[in-house]
Amino acid sequence: MKLNVILLWMLFFVGCTDQLRVEPENSLTFGNITKEKDVEALVYGVGAGVRDMVCWNALLQVEKGAYADEVDESRRGARMLELEAGTADLWEPWYQVIMGAQTVLEHVDVVEMPGERRQFYRGQAYFFKALAYFDLIRRWGDCILQKEGINWEPVAKTPWPEVCDFAIEMAEKAAGMLPPFDKLIDCNGNTMVSKSTPCQGAAYALLAHLCAWKAGGKYFAAEVDRNYDEKKLWDMAEKACTKVIESPLYDLVATSEDVCALVLVGNSKEGIYETVMKDYYNEVGKRVYSLGTDYVGYPVRPDYTPGIVQDFTFRIFTASVRKMYPGADARKYAYFYDLDGMDAMDKSITGGFAYPYKERSVNVTVTGTKKKFASFNSNRIWWRLADIYLLRAECRVHLGGDKLEGAIDDLNTIRGRAGAALYQASEDNGDLQMTVFREREKELLMEGYRYYDIIRNGLMYVHSFLEGGYQTVTQQDCIDGAFFLMNKSIDFKENPLMRQNLYWLKRQ
Repeated sequence: MKLNVILLWMLFFVGCTDQLRVEPENSLTFGNITKEKDVEALVYGVGAGVRDMVCWNALLQVEKGAYADEVDESRRGARMLELEAGTADLWEPWYQVIMGAQTVLEHVDVVEMPGERRQFYRGQAYFFKALAYFDLIRRWGDCILQKEGINWEPVAKTPWPEVCDFAIEMAEKAAGMLPPFDKLIDCNGNTMVSKSTPCQGAAYALLAHLCAWKAGGKYFAAEVDRNYDEKKLWDMAEKACTKVIESPLYDLVATSEDVCALVLVGNSKEGIYETVMKDYYNEVGKRVYSLGTDYVGYPVRPDYTPGIVQDFTFRIFTASVRKMYPGADARKYAYFYDLDGMDAMDKSITGGFAYPYKERSVNVTVTGTKKKFASFNSNRIWWRLADIYLLRAECRVHLGGDKLEGAIDDLNTIRGRAGAALYQASEDNGDLQMTVFREREKELLMEGYRYYDIIRNGLMYVHSFLEGGYQTVTQQDCIDGAFFLMNKSIDFKENPLMRQNLYWLKRQ
């Protein structure tokens, strides 16, 4: 891969394949990085690489745990832990981000600029490294760890807990260096207003999720890598969540309807970190980054009629929606289109299914008098404040003791916004961890969290909430990599130290 001749900023304008092999005309070589704006351009390029990261088979993992009553046959194998669940995928876009971030770190010190600006760029690079490794270990588990520089020699995979430790270190550095969101300034002195720019709050959100992933994942770490204190990690995650929640820069929007109409579109006060897709249809095109692709048909897509709901990839019965959101819980009316009206329609048309309406901002093409869905027109939301409240609740359940009351407060904060009934000790037979999990399931429905939430909560949750082979998977299967993807054959090229995911190797 020709790293030394790439203008990373140009990644913004090119497709999602072979980007490190692109050599644009008039490219800015690294030897010409002499001004702060050149470093800023490199950072923008790394951020654009994150866009490719989130579009590259974005749904390959999250579809396995996406909530549904019925699923299209094309997705059944992966959800049943058949070979499709380990479908090989390239991890190149993730390493492009990591290499780009490292390039920033290696050049930021050679350019004259004020010390606080140098810290800003360093903090962004650390954030991007941590983000890429976080997503790598959730998708592949063990992976290649490049701590400093780029090692072109054969490298063996590193156990995911060690990779997670490095990502935690990077996120902590980022949180210490990055300014709060309202203090983001570009090299020309202009205020930066996009939630795609790493800031202190985003770094704390990433740190919280990293610590929670390692804490909750202890049961699927190899025994030799399992000698760590998960309580300390839950405490770190809880404190990081609190940093975000107590910041005056983030706030819950007023209603569940606002979640759909504002937050999931992008750049809302509830959004913490997101990748810009909105209004970049020419660059993004039809690339998939949202679970809405699997759920959303009529009336969001103007070329679909109500009957399409019976053919959609993931289908949820109206009865299930009413059970999930009982009483005055407004999420059933915000997240689903005209729930009562569509339920009253002829069942030969609706099949008894609800009409997901959570993702509703779209690009439409017009040919003559015909309108056709082109793509969703919203940002890819990594974390929003409701997620952080409920993650803190989960942390507090694990910490126990006097933290339990705070967990209930966090739970009720999210329920209160939705108009749902507040917590009762009898729920889920008093199992507060289960109640928090189910609240995340309800609040974050169709947003791509559920597969990872299930895994993080433990083997009992895997057996209970996933399908097919997941219901009988053993702890050793999990250690061997049942939750993760296989590596593609190209990853082994010229690297004799690479090894395939053991769980899938045994089944090939």
